[in-house]
Amino acid sequence: MKKFIISIDQGTTSSRVILFNKNFKVVDIVQKELTQYFPNEGWVEHNPIEILNDVKFLIKKILIKNHLNPIQILSIGITNQRETTVLWNKKTGKPIYNAIVWQDRRTSKLCDFLKRKKYQKKIRQITGLLIDPYFSATKIKWIIENKKNTKKLIKNNNLMFGTIDTWLLWNLTTKKLHLTDITNASRTMLFDIKKEKWSKELLKILKIPESILPKVVSNVYDFGKMKIFNNTIQIGAMAGDQHSALIGQACFKIGQSKSTYGTGCFLLMNIGYKFKLSKQKLLTTIAYKINNKKMYAYEGSIFVAGSAIQWLRDKLKFFKSSSDTNKLYEKANKNERIVVIPALTGLGAPHWAPNVRGAIFGLTRNTSISDIIKSTLQSIAYQTYDLINCMEKNSGKKIIDMRIDGGMAKNINFIKFLSNILQINIIRSQNIETTALGVAYLAGLFSGIIKKTSDIEKQWEYKDIFKPKISKKLRKNLLEEWHYHINKILN
Repeated sequence: MKKFIISIDQGTTSSRVILFNKNFKVVDIVQKELTQYFPNEGWVEHNPIEILNDVKFLIKKILIKNHLNPIQILSIGITNQRETTVLWNKKTGKPIYNAIVWQDRRTSKLCDFLKRKKYQKKIRQITGLLIDPYFSATKIKWIIENKKNTKKLIKNNNLMFGTIDTWLLWNLTTKKLHLTDITNASRTMLFDIKKEKWSKELLKILKIPESILPKVVSNVYDFGKMKIFNNTIQIGAMAGDQHSALIGQACFKIGQSKSTYGTGCFLLMNIGYKFKLSKQKLLTTIAYKINNKKMYAYEGSIFVAGSAIQWLRDKLKFFKSSSDTNKLYEKANKNERIVVIPALTGLGAPHWAPNVRGAIFGLTRNTSISDIIKSTLQSIAYQTYDLINCMEKNSGKKIIDMRIDGGMAKNINFIKFLSNILQINIIRSQNIETTALGVAYLAGLFSGIIKKTSDIEKQWEYKDIFKPKISKKLRKNLLEEWHYHINKILN
């Protein structure tokens, strides 16, 4: 009887379930788009019940479609959109409010207040993070303060918090296990990433009760069993999506970096066993903890990458499929000098400007849809340059190559431009589904088909290497133009 691994990849715009064989080759993928809610300017929400029902439906679908019995699944791994916050009633099992998505900016004023109170240094030293609406802490506080009966729920020990991994796990294990993994915990702005425990000091500052928080465990762990078709499947791994992609790209050595181009763009560099703070406004986060071995990473976050393409498709109706952008890029007029700044939900690293909004500079009567598409894609390369620049200044080392993945890694013109602007080799992995692959590897470690992380390094394969081909003068001019306009909207 053939055996398989299942990855649940619960992302910002869709939920997916991926079936891997024992050699970690993709056998099948099933996917369902997720409804986005924008109740106010800068607010982004999801329905937690929809997320849960979609995941359950997709697991059943992939088993039925591939004629599999649950006993053929060695283990399930869960990877998820990070920071997105759910609070629910333990007694009824129902969310008390929609999930507040990581992109949401509603707590900007609270974050400004915390900065004025001079908590920035303390929070950085404890969590490795900067004060920003991006993280879970202020979202939790907002829900507690804006929903009725939360005090009563807390008093009766009936209020529960979780990021999406925790919400899914609690439900999939029939409300038995209230757990999160160390990477997701490290993104809440409440977790001491050196001591590996919830910070009582930060909980007191934000008036968040510790009783609502899940227990924090390693990435490979006995996360319980899911009941399905009169049987059970073991859940053996969990990791936040970007950490999972770092593992999927086999970045286990210090200095190795990856960039995932999904809804947002997230660049992570493995910095080793020691906690180090960035001087360039990058985040310090836990890369992973496997077999009691904990590694840290620097992270730079671009809030809007693939979601800018989605915006061009769904709101402006510029094209029908994201795959069309590769050809439309080629049709752009080379003489047009459009600069798009896709700050649709503020700017992330290294600017951390949550209230800045998007802009298009240089529009003329000759500007076409292709020009705007090309400039939007190029803007993501420019933002990546800013992140790479910060990482090199922090580490004192030149980054010579970068491993990339995510949906935008399919766009050849974007990757070529990325290589030109960064002036480094861009390595596209054989399997661009590295977020799902990373947690599949972790589930493989739990089930014993992988013994150690060096086995993952042997598995990793690249598909293409893109090398820079651009004149120094043109690159210099393009970057100067980008920085001129980004400074314009920041100031």
